[in-house]
Amino acid sequence: MADDDEIQVVSQGDAALREMAMRSLKAKSDFKIHAVVYVLVNLLLVVIWLISAWVSGEWFPWFLFPLCGWGVGLGIHAWTVYGQRSITEDDVHREMEKLRGRS
Repeated sequence: MADDDEIQVVSQGDAALREMAMRSLKAKSDFKIHAVVYVLVNLLLVVIWLISAWVSGEWFPWFLFPLCGWGVGLGIHAWTVYGQRSITEDDVHREMEKLRGRS
């Protein structure tokens, strides 16, 4: 009977780990799509700018505004996917102890 309980605990742990892995892979996939769309759209904006600047003679680089603004958002997205540390059980217990100390 003890072996069955041990197997069930391992299976639940593996299920939770699998769920975390799936979320991580989904987030990475979503970021890659975001990055590709960013590059393609901004390349299109640069081409539009070049054509319109060549025709009109106005060389103000307006494409930099969406490029930089969206770039900030892309950078934050990258940080949340690749740079942000996951919350661990130790973090949760530490925060609970802090909150208990305030009461």
